[in-house]
Amino acid sequence: MLLTELATELLLHIFNSLPTIPSVLALSSTCRYFRTLISTQRLPILYLAAEAQLGPLPDAIRLVTHNSTQPVHISRPAPPHSLALLQRLLVVGRTANQIADLYPSQKWHGTELSLSRRSLTSLEARRLRRAVYRLWLYTLAFHNAMHTRRSRQQPPVVRSRALLLRPWPASELAEMLDVQYLLRGLLQHHICPSNGTVLRRHRARYPHEQQAPPIHNGYPRNNSSSLQQQLDFQSKYFHSTPQVSKLLVARRDSHRDGAGGRGAGAAMIDGWGDEIAHYYVLEDMLKLDPGQIMWLYEHVATGSSALDVGMDNANAKDRVQAYINGIGGEWFENNGETFGETVAFVVGERGGEMEDLRADVEDGMEGVVKGAFG
Repeated sequence: MLLTELATELLLHIFNSLPTIPSVLALSSTCRYFRTLISTQRLPILYLAAEAQLGPLPDAIRLVTHNSTQPVHISRPAPPHSLALLQRLLVVGRTANQIADLYPSQKWHGTELSLSRRSLTSLEARRLRRAVYRLWLYTLAFHNAMHTRRSRQQPPVVRSRALLLRPWPASELAEMLDVQYLLRGLLQHHICPSNGTVLRRHRARYPHEQQAPPIHNGYPRNNSSSLQQQLDFQSKYFHSTPQVSKLLVARRDSHRDGAGGRGAGAAMIDGWGDEIAHYYVLEDMLKLDPGQIMWLYEHVATGSSALDVGMDNANAKDRVQAYINGIGGEWFENNGETFGETVAFVVGERGGEMEDLRADVEDGMEGVVKGAFG
């Protein structure tokens, strides 16, 4: 019996049961009869597939319809279904599914945990996408030019941030923390590695080299060697204290002009500071939303596309800094993320301990995957 000979109700049930939007489009394009069949119910069928592929859609819709004209904790009425809205949902949903694909390798890493690595179940993937949408919404609302470092501890500002998180139980806040830990790992190991990480990778790649090249910490390569000019340059980026800056410059100069015989023009490998400076770099970079972090992860890893425009000799770090300069400003520099401290504030209001929640997420007892290490 041909598929086209089935009852219309059965065919519509098949369309409504498809798990992704591409599968709906593929089936509808197989023949004119199927294309005509769904023409009157195209949007309902597509949104059912979107719920399965990108859901939960209410959180995604709340994200893509957010703007500053209304407090973020007040939910807007759901807009009518349309192709334009679906296109916006596909953008954020694609990012959420990319993070879901990366989650197993980031969560279960190392010799022992990698043996337990597996793909996420459909329920776990749905929880992860929900956490991504909510963390993304928080970032859009509170990591912007309207929220500077000077205002972050003001009680009205803290309460406004807490209003968004209060409706969600601790288990769902733990899921958001879990996603933030994953994004931090991408920044820490792939986008903005520390000096120590860069050196370890260099030694693993060149085990026979007696002395590693000096680390370039972001200072202009062809600029004057004046210490003050170097300090002024670094002070433009992220958290930085004069003491830390002087230490980094001294370490760089000792490598450059030391016994190794490397001159000022020698090749350098690029790090984002020692452990102290690197911590503050990560805090600043975590103000980027999940879409921006995944975009940097893809393009820094390949060293291609728009990051290379007009930067023929730029390395990965130069490209990241150029990207940050294009979207940042004074509000971005020396102003770390606030999601963690807002979760701590909400958990404290409920009589809980933030350290206990963090420990449960790190141990895998809470988060996207429950009992991940059990």
